[in-house]
Amino acid sequence: MVLSLLSDNWRLLLAMLLSLIIGWNLRVPIFKLAILKNFVVKPNKRSSHIGNIPNIGGIIVWLSFLISFMLFARFDETQEFQYMLLGVFLIFVTGIYDDLIQISPRKKLKGEILGVLVLVVGGGFYFSEMYGFLGFEQISPWFGIPLTFIGLIGLINAINLIDGIDGLCSGVVLMDCLAFGSFFYLVGYVEYALLCCILLGAIVPFFFINLFGKRSKMFMGDSGALMMGFLLGFMAIKFCKMPEENLLQFHLKAVPAVVFSIVAIPVLDTLRLFISRWMRGNSPFAPDKRHLHHKLLIIFNGMHKKATFTILSLNLLFILLGWWGRSWSNEFLILFDIVLFSLIFYIIDLIAKRKLAN
Repeated sequence: MVLSLLSDNWRLLLAMLLSLIIGWNLRVPIFKLAILKNFVVKPNKRSSHIGNIPNIGGIIVWLSFLISFMLFARFDETQEFQYMLLGVFLIFVTGIYDDLIQISPRKKLKGEILGVLVLVVGGGFYFSEMYGFLGFEQISPWFGIPLTFIGLIGLINAINLIDGIDGLCSGVVLMDCLAFGSFFYLVGYVEYALLCCILLGAIVPFFFINLFGKRSKMFMGDSGALMMGFLLGFMAIKFCKMPEENLLQFHLKAVPAVVFSIVAIPVLDTLRLFISRWMRGNSPFAPDKRHLHHKLLIIFNGMHKKATFTILSLNLLFILLGWWGRSWSNEFLILFDIVLFSLIFYIIDLIAKRKLAN
């Protein structure tokens, strides 16, 4: 491919611009298709929106990402990309199927497992390095493969669960892509930096129409949220597979903990929810309005933008904490993340309860 002959910096820039341009030009046709075919979400008791809103915005991100990635990526240098693409395609199909006809959680989970299975078994892509976490430097496939399934499917659903208010899911993934992409670029993993740049460019148009759009407003839907969660998990696993010598030049020792810091907001909020539901005797998967963003909506009188930018600011805080604590021990940085999130949520929850009481 001629485009792959460009210098690395030009490939990164042009690939990101192409995905952004495709996404921006797809927004109106996809919106019109959704209205024409009635692919919309109607308000219900758990909704925070008014009116029927198209829910297939994930198609914009998927097509923008796919076209640019196929044109600019060097598959001969990174062979796991073909398994990643097949896996993310299966995840996307599962999501769009759910958006259109609302499949059961069990069927959706089967689709997610199939996508992860392609990556793990076909590509041999799973956690194998621990960088001293809990005293382990390396782990066997017997432990690494189940850990990959749990971690990747968990992250996919954590990203999906924060897709509850305008701009939040796309904004968090956008920031995390920028974080992972910067790390990959610094340590010389250009193809993975390219992946991050392309996904970042694909997300930007949707982020703006979801958060600021009026007449052409759309939701991401499961197709977009599940797909982005899978790709974010793919980046996280690769980050944990990089040679230690590539990382030590930046004093990056606590690799798993840095990854945890980058994805801390969706992961910790989901874990908190599951534990809270279980302690109340409910199913961990039972829907409710106890997410972090629901608490902020109470505080900000239902204003999505204020709630979204508050969480994005917290997401940035944890990303910066990961960079600041990159030379700490894994255990200490992860514990710091958990304690800090717990304290922040306690304060937000307290303010929300007081506001409801008044």
